[in-house]
Amino acid sequence: MKKLFSIIGILGLTLQASAQMGARIDQFYMDPSIAVPAAITSNDQGSVSLYYNKIFSQTPGSPQHTLFNIAMPVKNKNTAFGILYLKENIAFSEIHNAYATYAYSLGLGSTKLSLGVSAGVLSQNFDASKMVYIHENDPIINAISYSAPVIRADLRASIFAKADNWYAGFSVSRLPKPHFDYTYYNYNAGYDLQTQSTLLLGFKGDLGNDMTIRPAINCTWYNWDYLYLQANVSFWYKDKVWLGLGENNFWQFGGNIGFKPQDDISVSYSYTVPDGEQRGLLGPIHEFRTTIGFAALGGGSVSSKDDSGSENSDGGDEESTNERAPKGRERLEVTARSLKDMKAFGKGHDTTGIHLPPIDKIKPEVGFYLVAGLHSNEEKANKQIKELYMKDVIAFKFFEPKTKSYYVYMEYYFSEKEANKGIFYYESSVPQMWVKEIK
Repeated sequence: MKKLFSIIGILGLTLQASAQMGARIDQFYMDPSIAVPAAITSNDQGSVSLYYNKIFSQTPGSPQHTLFNIAMPVKNKNTAFGILYLKENIAFSEIHNAYATYAYSLGLGSTKLSLGVSAGVLSQNFDASKMVYIHENDPIINAISYSAPVIRADLRASIFAKADNWYAGFSVSRLPKPHFDYTYYNYNAGYDLQTQSTLLLGFKGDLGNDMTIRPAINCTWYNWDYLYLQANVSFWYKDKVWLGLGENNFWQFGGNIGFKPQDDISVSYSYTVPDGEQRGLLGPIHEFRTTIGFAALGGGSVSSKDDSGSENSDGGDEESTNERAPKGRERLEVTARSLKDMKAFGKGHDTTGIHLPPIDKIKPEVGFYLVAGLHSNEEKANKQIKELYMKDVIAFKFFEPKTKSYYVYMEYYFSEKEANKGIFYYESSVPQMWVKEIK
């Protein structure tokens, strides 16, 4: 066992010195912003994601990763802020990664394009108590183990695009190629971190009967000369429960399972096994993940576009929104079954008198809709309609059977040209909107 631990220690050091592979996260598809920081703008509700995994769990000193990611979109703005912390452990090495991200989004029709920049620090230290020597007086190992922790600055750049049923993102990390130096008496050791580039692709398809299929691919290059590829396909039922299968280019195959105990909380687990003879020698890979929306922590949110199954607003029912009439707003009753009913009701009233009964799940009228939000359930669409009304924006909803989603819209047009003109009328009060065509 000591011999094996020594081998792992040297293997870890070799990876650190020559390749510096980035942390491995198998459930990358559950929170794209951990790999492409610009994705923090994709949901209007803030959230916290927590990951922990143990790679090759039967091997002493094998890698393990702990990740903490916060996405903080600014309400009614096109900006978002993020914080990511990642700890990587392998043998006696420990690397800390901490980043702050700023992202800005642009509306391009039904697609949201986001640009992000991240600044942070990398810190590495070694725990001599976990070392098992092959040669106890190895000067290079001593130089690394007994040196003070080394801290280096780092930069990341990213771009992310998201539409109704797909997303794509690209990021580049370690742009300065941080260099680490260690000294022990007259002995020195050092290495450069490789630039890490990541491409994410994801898709959401409707299978009928409240089921969707969601394939995703993660391609990561190190100095553009080494590729690590991950692929996963998940099958979701009612956006509440899912099962998935994943594989990478090392022929390591596994499965994952998850569920949402409530709209703003999701929990999942993945299990991966190495290929062939490695299976018995190294052991499986376990990964645990949870994402908690700010609404579940008591924070507020504004509803907006949701095309990956993640929730963008509070889970409260529509009658609980704005229960007390603000000063200057009269409480009148209306049961709105169309945009025409909402316009007839007029502006300036209290939203507690607005009743929005369920609409029929049929295809809406063919044409062009000026849309402000996309939701997986009708209660969230009702909530956004009332939030927009408080801004003196009159809106209503329709259901699209193809995507099994509810859209909140302000206007209907016969032509795309007229719909694009309508954007300028609402842009000051509804910063994120797009034109949705129904054919």
